[in-house]
Amino acid sequence: MRTLGFLCMTALAVPMPSGAAAQVSVIDEGSFTIMRNGARSGRETFTIRRTGLGAVDAYVANGSTDLDGRRLVPALQADADFSPIKYQLEVRKGDDVLERLKGIAGRDRFSTQVRTTKGESTREFIAADNAVLLDDDVFHQYYFVAQRAQKLGAAGGAIPIIIPQRAEQQMLHAKWDADETITIAGRPVTARHLVLTEPAGASQNVWVDAAGHVLKVSIDSRGLVIQRDQLPH
Repeated sequence: MRTLGFLCMTALAVPMPSGAAAQVSVIDEGSFTIMRNGARSGRETFTIRRTGLGAVDAYVANGSTDLDGRRLVPALQADADFSPIKYQLEVRKGDDVLERLKGIAGRDRFSTQVRTTKGESTREFIAADNAVLLDDDVFHQYYFVAQRAQKLGAAGGAIPIIIPQRAEQQMLHAKWDADETITIAGRPVTARHLVLTEPAGASQNVWVDAAGHVLKVSIDSRGLVIQRDQLPH
């Protein structure tokens, strides 16, 4: 992972580079409907961009998730291998800010600084060089997990996952199952089926298109189904 010190960031957004050297392209953009136990429970909107930072490519992902009366607004910058560089998250309930989190990767560690109504705390934990970030209740970030799983190939393998809100790293085992036909916005589409198995044995199922865009996520242990509202453009 890249080594960076904590930055003073006043706005909840990962800044985009400026100037002629910065080539920015949107690689995915859309929204998900979140269902819990068959009933509509929330919605997420997101944009994932790829940007050239001189000779280095990076990914910038921004979103907004409304779920269980809370709004989560994450901003992630990841490197060309999909590993996190820095991360911000704001959690709101109505007009109240419940939590502001800043995270940064470096020297095989991931450090977080969290501010809540109760005060401020910092934590640091071990993070593998090849880890990807997947925070709780932020579903477009499965894109980065799927991209890493595609690099592993058909045999699959272990993917270290950084979960900033828990301040921990978890190891998921990724395995590609048979392709399936799913329905998005009334249209059938062939999707690759990725099965992610947690250390305790529970599974998360992710369906993506050929480019790795997330179409659907199922988290049976929580009764959640997250489905894309429209096919990727």
